[in-house]
Amino acid sequence: MKKKLARIFFLTVCLLMILSVSAGAIVPYTTYTYNVSGVQQNSPHAYVPQQVISSASIKQGLANRVNEIASDKYGENFLDLQAIYDICVDDLGHVYIVDSGSASTAGSGRIICLDENYNLRLVINEFVNDQGVPDSFSEPKGVFVTDTEILVADSGKARIVIFDKVGNFKTIVPEPASDVFPEASVYTPVAVAPDAAGRVYVVSSTTNYGVISLNRDGSFNGFIGPQKVTIDAWDYFWRMFQTAEQKKSNVQYVPTEYNNLTIDADGFLYVTTSSIDAAQQQAAIQSKSKADTYAPVKKLNPSGSDVMNRNGFFPPSGEVDVYNGTGNKDITISGASKIVDVALGPNGMWSIIDQKRSKVFTYDSNGVLLFVFGDIGDQVGNIQNLQAIAYQGSNILLLDSTNNDTTVYKRTSYGDLIANALQNTEDQNYDAAVNYYTAILQRNNNYDSAYVGIGQSLYRDGEYMQAMQYFKYAYDTVNYSEAYSAYRKEWVEDYVILIPVIIVAICLLISWFFRHAKKVNKRGHAYKEKRSLGEELWYAIYVIFHPFDGFWDIKHEKRGSVKGATTILAITVAAFLYQSVGRGWLFNPYQNGASYIMVFMSVALPVALWVIANWCLTTLFDGEGTLKDVYIATCYALTPLPLFVIPMTIVSNFVTADEMSLVSMFLTLAYVWTGFLIFFGMMTVHDYTLGKNIAISLCTLLGAAIIMFIAMLFTGLIQKVFTFVYNIIVEIQFRM
Repeated sequence: MKKKLARIFFLTVCLLMILSVSAGAIVPYTTYTYNVSGVQQNSPHAYVPQQVISSASIKQGLANRVNEIASDKYGENFLDLQAIYDICVDDLGHVYIVDSGSASTAGSGRIICLDENYNLRLVINEFVNDQGVPDSFSEPKGVFVTDTEILVADSGKARIVIFDKVGNFKTIVPEPASDVFPEASVYTPVAVAPDAAGRVYVVSSTTNYGVISLNRDGSFNGFIGPQKVTIDAWDYFWRMFQTAEQKKSNVQYVPTEYNNLTIDADGFLYVTTSSIDAAQQQAAIQSKSKADTYAPVKKLNPSGSDVMNRNGFFPPSGEVDVYNGTGNKDITISGASKIVDVALGPNGMWSIIDQKRSKVFTYDSNGVLLFVFGDIGDQVGNIQNLQAIAYQGSNILLLDSTNNDTTVYKRTSYGDLIANALQNTEDQNYDAAVNYYTAILQRNNNYDSAYVGIGQSLYRDGEYMQAMQYFKYAYDTVNYSEAYSAYRKEWVEDYVILIPVIIVAICLLISWFFRHAKKVNKRGHAYKEKRSLGEELWYAIYVIFHPFDGFWDIKHEKRGSVKGATTILAITVAAFLYQSVGRGWLFNPYQNGASYIMVFMSVALPVALWVIANWCLTTLFDGEGTLKDVYIATCYALTPLPLFVIPMTIVSNFVTADEMSLVSMFLTLAYVWTGFLIFFGMMTVHDYTLGKNIAISLCTLLGAAIIMFIAMLFTGLIQKVFTFVYNIIVEIQFRM
């Protein structure tokens, strides 16, 4: 009996495993996000395909009465979707699909209206216009539905047609006067959205001056949010020699046009474009730019300024790993995403679609990537040519313009956790939000927004140290800085007596340091045949404040030596090594490791190149300094670097984000100071005039670059020689 029960239990477990694998196989794509390094991180599915809305499904669910009317008037193929282009969902969950149709087909160009269960409730294709004349659409491309109206972008007839919610004609917003457009411009509306004040915003596919704002009578209000055009210095110079015709035909200097838009309840316009230069868009993604210059999606306020939050690891521009290519096992696609539509969902979510990859990228109100799903393919859930997106409550509808169908995606339990966490955060129910974030991390420990949410809750509870740790997990420097500021304030209040003691101790230490240096250097004025290493090092303090006298004495009074110079160089290298491992977290949030060899080379190599190049040039141009003099003067000029780098590295562990600029300012001062010391050091060593020293210094920089180039060329040649010899040896071994 026990063996029988054990077998039944074993078979049940196996069956459940098989069913779970089969259920997972139903979803034909991977859901993922990106970490701070741009590496794809797989996550549980937030959305899974539920059903497909097609011509067949609409016909199947059609009521007999409507079917008979449609068949009597237009024939049995009337409901065959021919060229669907856009989709919209109203506040009741009703779905509106734009079918541009075919000019050769009767009844082409219409709006298919479905109820919340995707049954046909209305078809808008013919109407009597405001002149009392029978009218119809011509290749409509866009639709937007409010709680009272249906607005259609009738592209072929260059107008916006407005109906009530039951399909009765209301009015036409005609083409604006031609004098508001540049010469030879064509008005072709492809997307439309109204605001609460009655203004109508239109995207024209052939207009690149921004979103067009119109009144209901067609009067023109202005262009909103025109795309910026960036011209580099070389292009600007070259344009000065171009003819007027060449300038006019050069499309790279023309603003790019928008391709779609929607509007939120507060009147902010979300607009998309796919005409941005791919290389520039890729560069903006890789540099993690927060600017909107090459952004494929923007959030425009009524004045046309972009106010979108871009607080994620990467800007909301679609695919991040644009170089390696992403796609299913049969298709590999690289390059920047082609963003063709944007949709606003619940809980502050919003999504854009990449037509190139048929993927959906969903973000929160801060521009943080929540998840990516979708792929190209023939299976249910994949899309051949993703054209439009719309939210239907918690569902997402994706329109496939190749198959002329719409796939409905249902939000999973994991997606519900994300939505509930976002909603509770917006409602300021932070304790409840933490519970959801914790549940998310149990299923996906790569979800950075959960760490941020938990950290914010701990911050509000006064648990600053724990909050800082959670913000570290998410690489959130802004919230980390706020938590650290509160923690530091709390620490200062607890140990307020220590603060003046520490300040006085630091001041006394600095005062002793410079007094001792002055004392040692004063004793060293007497000529000595041989000086100790300590005396040579302390003299560097005198040199940085008195460069002309200091460098003169180093050369003529033997106040410095190769030994002292090399020691200063070693101290400088050690200072940068300490900086690479000792900086505060805000200065190195991604904890990028530093190679000790690279740090050493970053200091020693520039010094070596400068010394060699300067000595080579000055021997030809009456320079009085030897190679030894140039080396000693250059190394002594490095003294400000360790004097600033070491203290600023320590200080970097105790500053907030707002105070980081002070640390950067002092480090910049050290570099500038060092540069001036090297310049005046060479001037003194070689006994040059100011003008001649400027010329020689510039030539030295050029010479260093030439030496570097020759060294790289020689290294490559040596590698090829060794490779050639190695191949010959291998070939001989094989033949023997």
